[in-house]
Amino acid sequence: MTTAIILVEARGQSVHCREDACVNLVQAAWLARELVRGGVDVRMRLIADAGQSIEEYSVLCHAPDEAGGFKERIAMAADRRATRYGVVQELRDRLPFAFSAVAAGGIEIEDRLFHSPLLSRIAGVNRELMATLHDVEHPMFDVSRLDEFEALIERHAGAPYLDLDLAVARQAIAIVAGDTFDAIDIATVSRPDEDPRLWLHEAAGLALIESDLVRKEGGESGGFHDRLIGVFASLTPIAEERPYFNSPTCCRVEHGKVRLIARDRFNVLGLARSERMKFDRLRELLDEQINGKAERLLAIKYPHTSRIIAGDIAAEARELGECGPVHVMFIDGIGGWNPTTAGLIDTELRVELPSDVVYNRVTARDLYHELPPFAGGLLPIVGALAANPPSLFENGGLAESLLQWIVCVVPATKSFQL
Repeated sequence: MTTAIILVEARGQSVHCREDACVNLVQAAWLARELVRGGVDVRMRLIADAGQSIEEYSVLCHAPDEAGGFKERIAMAADRRATRYGVVQELRDRLPFAFSAVAAGGIEIEDRLFHSPLLSRIAGVNRELMATLHDVEHPMFDVSRLDEFEALIERHAGAPYLDLDLAVARQAIAIVAGDTFDAIDIATVSRPDEDPRLWLHEAAGLALIESDLVRKEGGESGGFHDRLIGVFASLTPIAEERPYFNSPTCCRVEHGKVRLIARDRFNVLGLARSERMKFDRLRELLDEQINGKAERLLAIKYPHTSRIIAGDIAAEARELGECGPVHVMFIDGIGGWNPTTAGLIDTELRVELPSDVVYNRVTARDLYHELPPFAGGLLPIVGALAANPPSLFENGGLAESLLQWIVCVVPATKSFQL
């Protein structure tokens, strides 16, 4: 039997309409539906890694022109600390839900600053924002879906943020897939466990980190990107009492040592704190966390995350290849190339996948100017996106050719109707 593994991003579905992940997920769900109808065994694998804060990943990245204003406001403030907290809260007020951070490994972080979703827990619905969204008039935005979305948020009160994202993703897949939904095998890849002892992805992750450290310790690193180490760590900024824990924190090699630098994606917060340590000290910290005696929090990030994702998909493809042809489709990105995440995964997949596996990386056409420029997540726009799925692909004929390649013969007049 022919098998198709569809790999797609699933984070951000509960936050913003302007997520490439929203469009990509509809592409993937539609392909899954049509392949099931064509007799293909379909496995959807949802990328659910978490490092960068919700505010940066799904608010500021869609309003980068505002970052400078926030940064200047903090830099010019008489009380920078209080102003930082105020800016973070302003950004959180744009989210459809409230959330807070929990302690991990006995370590409590400063949750008034940006923090990794590894520690984020849903607190409830942002009623004020939801009331505003109910008054929205936009051809792609279906306000009738907001009650369904609110119910999902309420059911996830107290649950990890990623659980809500994945619940919204599954709901959207079910809407697009229709009667084929139960036939689609859905699972996550790179989903971090709640236990910080597992944030480093056990033996596989540790092996990647150690191999990287050995190379860098031996002086093989060259330019800035070559000096980066694929982990992030908690670090207490100047004037703060509790640690800051967010994946943009830089961990790199500098003058033969490891250097940690507290930072956020757009350098809005202007955090000040740097720390140097020997390589063996970093290894000690990693060991302590794995053994449940964390002195500080550490987690794995790109480029190691891309290698773990590709390794998991390749292992599954090899196993399935014993029973028949396997196709892998990586559905990620809009209107171009993303070298820091999607590009790394694509590169690793091309290296890791067996030669007899057919592989395609598929992106979407640029829809940013058409998508609603406000919060609400995927559910209110899933109907508009799913009205004509082939039009979401960069090339109008790409959707049909992908299906025909895998199923061999797919009547276009049937396949392209919802």
